[in-house]
Amino acid sequence: MPTTYQLYIHLRRPCRLQAGRLPAARLPAGWYVYTGSARRNLAARVERHLRRDKTLRWHVDWLLTRREARVVHVVLSEAPECQANARVGGEVPVPGFGASDCRAACGSHLRYLGPERPRVVPEAALRRRRPGLRALRAALEGG
Repeated sequence: MPTTYQLYIHLRRPCRLQAGRLPAARLPAGWYVYTGSARRNLAARVERHLRRDKTLRWHVDWLLTRREARVVHVVLSEAPECQANARVGGEVPVPGFGASDCRAACGSHLRYLGPERPRVVPEAALRRRRPGLRALRAALEGG
């Protein structure tokens, strides 16, 4: 059963981001991956991240409430969170982002992949307004 999720986020324009207590950062336009985990209720966690109307709790909430940011694709994994994060590669745009409880010295659970669409993001995903939540829920519920 998957416990780790990766949100592929497209940032249409550069923006200045203040996420919680982290120092403000300037994010370039392009593609980002946020890696998180939820031992229980993974679908509910991902659905929460996709909503714009929410209490700002996690660092990624500050990014995802920005108009410039849109989750385009969601990948689920059984790999441990830090291991999945390490596989992404890319640059660390905001040190400490999403890694408050990280014990693997990841540096950040948000990675900047650059301006070009990553191959893991299907072309069709760009045309949808939201990632396939029905498919996500069905996969998590074994349907």
